[in-house]
Amino acid sequence: MTPLGYVMLPIGLACFLFSEKWLFRLVVFWTLFSASAAINFGDAQTGSALQVWMFFGTLWFIQRGIRGLSTLSFAIDRRIVLPCALLTLFLCIACASLVMPIFINGRLLISSPTLGDESEAALYLTSHNFTQLLYLIFGLVMAISVAHSSLTDEERKGTEKTLLVSAIFVSLWGAYQFVCNATGIHYPDYIFNNSISPYARGFRQMLDVGVGRISSAAVEPSVFAQSIVAVLPLTIPAWLGKGSVLSSLGDRVAAVLFVLLLVLSTSSTAFLGLAVIAILLVTTLRKTRLLLSTRTFGVIVAAGIGTAIMVVLALALNGGAGFVFSEVLVDKAYSYSAIERLMTVVLAFGYFKKFPLLGVGWGSVTSHDLFVYLLSNVGVIGAGVFTAAMLIVIVRNWRSLDPSKGQFNSSSFSWFLSLSVFLITSAAVDFPLVFGNFWVTLGMAMGAGWKEARRKG
Repeated sequence: MTPLGYVMLPIGLACFLFSEKWLFRLVVFWTLFSASAAINFGDAQTGSALQVWMFFGTLWFIQRGIRGLSTLSFAIDRRIVLPCALLTLFLCIACASLVMPIFINGRLLISSPTLGDESEAALYLTSHNFTQLLYLIFGLVMAISVAHSSLTDEERKGTEKTLLVSAIFVSLWGAYQFVCNATGIHYPDYIFNNSISPYARGFRQMLDVGVGRISSAAVEPSVFAQSIVAVLPLTIPAWLGKGSVLSSLGDRVAAVLFVLLLVLSTSSTAFLGLAVIAILLVTTLRKTRLLLSTRTFGVIVAAGIGTAIMVVLALALNGGAGFVFSEVLVDKAYSYSAIERLMTVVLAFGYFKKFPLLGVGWGSVTSHDLFVYLLSNVGVIGAGVFTAAMLIVIVRNWRSLDPSKGQFNSSSFSWFLSLSVFLITSAAVDFPLVFGNFWVTLGMAMGAGWKEARRKG
């Protein structure tokens, strides 16, 4: 157990015994800390970690299970039964896909996902497949549990506050990391970047121009950027005068902080996420008929100017706007990591074409994107079910934005944007299997959209 784990252990046990509400909030708060481990296993080359959010999540699941046994109530709430049923079906397909490695039995060679490594390995069913399946089970149970804990406005408000406070803390920690990089102060990675996993060393990344990158408490800068850009929509209603999470001023200050840190992260995912939010925001404002209001127009103009100023300032602070802009946005497409990502997608698509129905088995193939990852691992059947589940959640929240249905629904507005930007950025990054913030985002979007399902019923 890590030192952080020893600190969290008594806190988790106390909440387990006395407060389900605070245990759930601990789960939500720590989902943005993907590089923070409660327990490390193995060595630095092949090790893995139990993230802090998973530790609290396990306690929360046990607590909910005990409560369910005491009341003999394990039924899915009928208000969210359709997306929950589709997610459960997706899990069943992922389980069924594990027959594929047994069927293939070494007849397919899987190329290394590392650029320059020409090694190949015959495909067999291994413990890695079951490990990846356990991650999926944990995530899906988390999403469904979060949805059940977010069916009322009061419940969602508490979760949104916790998530926003977490994002503020992670952003401030990222700002401290930037100061350390700029001044040469030793960065205390042993606090929140204590995961032994070789994939959690993102805080050591440097640009070719000698600029240290910001990952904060996430495993790498792109994951940090995706985490923050998915929380950013929670602050938008405050700018529109349509509600707030913390307060109007607090939400606006948080938004400025988020955008600044997204730019400082020098992650192409950050810029992609900001562009996606901008496009979706115009679309949602048209849907809600707010686009024509003078206030909204002023906010959009001010946000555009402010973002441009922060981009120029942040890039200049990072060692020269021209060099950093070129490396992050222009040269990125030709970088080693970009070529490696593209290589994994091409290879994975080739495996899918050979076994299109169920893919080659859950957890068998690495593909640094969302859609081809699903196609290669669970085939068109699994990818289709997963897509259907996401579309149902997104469409329900989209329909809740219809102005003819009464009061502006800030929760549906925010979670529609959040889930959409998470999925779109994942299409260019990775399937967020082990990251708790995706499953929390999905659960919150399911909880926010249930009223639209009731209207249709």
